[in-house]
Amino acid sequence: MDGTEFDLIKSYFAPLTQNYPEAYNLENDAALINEDADRSTVVTMDTLVEGVHFFSTDPADDIARKVLRVNLSDLAAMGARPKGYTLSISYNASISNDWVKLFTQGLAEDQKKFQCNLMGGDTVFSVGPLTLSLTCFGSVPRGKCLYRTTGEEGDDIWVSGTIGDSAVGLKLLKEEINSNYPAATSFLIDRYRVPQPKTELGIALLEQGISKTALDISDGLLADVNHIAKGSNLQARITSSRIPLSKAFKDVFETALGPDICLAATGGDDYELLFTSHRKNRQELIEISDKLNTPITRIGVLAKGTGVLLLDEENREIPVDQYGWEHF
Repeated sequence: MDGTEFDLIKSYFAPLTQNYPEAYNLENDAALINEDADRSTVVTMDTLVEGVHFFSTDPADDIARKVLRVNLSDLAAMGARPKGYTLSISYNASISNDWVKLFTQGLAEDQKKFQCNLMGGDTVFSVGPLTLSLTCFGSVPRGKCLYRTTGEEGDDIWVSGTIGDSAVGLKLLKEEINSNYPAATSFLIDRYRVPQPKTELGIALLEQGISKTALDISDGLLADVNHIAKGSNLQARITSSRIPLSKAFKDVFETALGPDICLAATGGDDYELLFTSHRKNRQELIEISDKLNTPITRIGVLAKGTGVLLLDEENREIPVDQYGWEHF
């Protein structure tokens, strides 16, 4: 196929929305459906394929958590409270009853943690790889959600958690790098297998009116901040030294020149929240972070211009081959 994932969406799939307003031209992380006088329903969907998004050797309960949590992360990026989900599973001959039992145990534990439940779905047999498609439903105040396209010049750019852990975890699983730090290795692999959606942070950003623009980081920090920059007709300026890195990342992926910041900035699968806010909100954001026990870091600013600049401490541009993962 020719073109990027987003080119294909814009050219072929966006027209299928027929300008349905709640679909937002497929430019957000989820759709928004007005359900009654007070609330709107947010809908999102993701598909995970064995050998692409997870390994056949990954524990079944971790696979279950991943397929649910990547969707919950989309809801968080809209500021939505989870309600429920539907699940379609394309099994193959390698799947046993014991595997299904462990898979559903993983879902049950996360349903309790995130206050949502299975609402329906489908199961089929296939000769191809195990494929999981999950559609997740959330709720927001009527007509309100966080967008990708509403950043304003001068807005601070913030990110939750730490960046790059999942990318290093994947490299460890693929044996592309070695590690002499068992605890760090376990942490990084877990970050790849089991995302940590920032549900409560997304809800707080929306309900307290402290941000209008957010998305979750799946394709890479720079790739996803570029969506905000492009949608807002602005330039994102990211200071590399401010990108939050975990101790495990630094232990395992230290180079002669320090941590590989380009891998962290482009690796993807972080599923942290990336959002913008006016500089006057800095203290309030720190208070929200402390209350939720969810670390956040101010990493840059939206300015006049286009694209994304990754800058060193002397404000010089750091060259980057590509912003992040490209599906096609």
